[in-house]
Amino acid sequence: MAFYNFPGPLNAVVALTIAVIKATLVILYFMHVRYSPRLIALVIGAALFWMAILFALTISDYSTRAWLPVS
Repeated sequence: MAFYNFPGPLNAVVALTIAVIKATLVILYFMHVRYSPRLIALVIGAALFWMAILFALTISDYSTRAWLPVS
């Protein structure tokens, strides 16, 4: 996809989609999570849930800041 120029912010969407797919394959097969006990999947799910909470808090803080100084 590096040789294609997509319109607008679609370049970032395509790049992030490819990155998520590659990360999922690495976690499932190279880290042997696919064939491990259910407890490992629970720990990974909890870690992803915690990361989603942290991202949500960061984005909510970032989006509610006043960007222009008050005169």
